[in-house]
Amino acid sequence: MNKILTLLLFFTFQIIFSQNVFKSQKQIYLAEYYAKQKNDKKALECYLKAINFNSKIESDDYLKAASIAFKINERKIAKDLLIKSITKQQAPLDFIKSFKSLKPYQDSEEMKEVLAQYDELENQYFRELKNPKAYMEIQSLIAKDQLIREEENIFQELANKIDSINIITLKELTIKNGWEPRAWVLLWHHRGYYKENHYVWDFFKPFIQKEIEKGNVNKNFFVDFEEFTASTGNLQAPAIYDLGNIGRLSMNQTYDDIKNLDKRRKSVGLPPLYFGHFLYGMELPKDYEYNPENLLSDLINL
Repeated sequence: MNKILTLLLFFTFQIIFSQNVFKSQKQIYLAEYYAKQKNDKKALECYLKAINFNSKIESDDYLKAASIAFKINERKIAKDLLIKSITKQQAPLDFIKSFKSLKPYQDSEEMKEVLAQYDELENQYFRELKNPKAYMEIQSLIAKDQLIREEENIFQELANKIDSINIITLKELTIKNGWEPRAWVLLWHHRGYYKENHYVWDFFKPFIQKEIEKGNVNKNFFVDFEEFTASTGNLQAPAIYDLGNIGRLSMNQTYDDIKNLDKRRKSVGLPPLYFGHFLYGMELPKDYEYNPENLLSDLINL
């Protein structure tokens, strides 16, 4: 029995040996590495391992994995991945149809079957929710959050009030049901108090840190908040982990202590800065030094 088929058995029967989002993320980094190297079988193995660690990987990772499975003619695996992109992460129908790396397989029997069953599969997503009521309550908070931001006049008048009500409700739901990743945006609106003694962060910092230690939340959760706080009041403040991410107020920064940048990134579960160059040709800072021969071992040992 070949390796892909063995992994298919694990995947099909959902033998989840240890739910851990960081171990899952490591496998995704490795999958991206091997895909770039055109080692598609190894890339698919890593994606399937990532799903075994955490079935709630991002929907686009499911679709990237499905496209690789199609490419190497593992069509049953590809179909399973497409299905789970919907039943596990509610990948939107239009998103699947327009996903670039799946375009060559749009007319395949597997794609047509999955897309034809989309409504039924989406209903399965809702049936499998551990706590549908909590999910709907958080979705309602997010909808309210976005609604007031659509109209500037309403936003100026109601933002602070709505954000305060939402965060109190989110705290109650989090205590009762655990952290819901989709609620991140609600916490982001309180980023200005991240380094202060504040009722929001007095609860969420230690709670999320414990979830990170348990493997339920990724290690880089606080990176955007750290970057935002570091750049507040100084648009040219050097970045701590990552240039141009959502937590930066400007993209015209340098890095702080660049010699130890990769050590800091590793401490929060981020790969070496060179990885962005390897995958996308991202320009590297002039003072950054890295031996490309170490990349694979650094990803494995992240």
